[in-house]
Amino acid sequence: MSQSDSIWVKVHLKSSIEKFYGFFRNHMEDLVNMFPEQFKSFAFVEGQSLSADTVVQLEYNLGSHQLLTANIKLKVVDDMKKYIIYEAVEGDVLKNYKVFTTRLEVVNGSLSKVGGGSFAKWTIDFVKANENVPSPENYLEMFINMSKGVDAYFSKNQKP
Repeated sequence: MSQSDSIWVKVHLKSSIEKFYGFFRNHMEDLVNMFPEQFKSFAFVEGQSLSADTVVQLEYNLGSHQLLTANIKLKVVDDMKKYIIYEAVEGDVLKNYKVFTTRLEVVNGSLSKVGGGSFAKWTIDFVKANENVPSPENYLEMFINMSKGVDAYFSKNQKP
């Protein structure tokens, strides 16, 4: 019987949470330009903007030279709480996982109960296709690298 599992990571941010969240909310197609070694293409499959129920197709690699594809549905977009839930609905990721959902939450450090600055929290909820499938740590690594790159871009272009 398949069991649901979850892994997560926090990435501390130097840039404005509005700009960081805004990138994933409005400019996700720019991943191809910012990370050409990781992302090969981005296309809208359903919808024309990054809003709830939009489906996008990504071609990407996870450090190997094998090109992977995934159709990702934006299930929830909450601009007030600054989080987006993405669900894989088709593609290579579903060969290893029956369910693969990712949540990006951007938290303002001054509003956080633990304090310590603003951060992006990536959570992956998944169900393995079989017991031999590893935990999707490689996807967390990709999210960490994306977050650091986007954060660096906006923090160097931030006005003092």
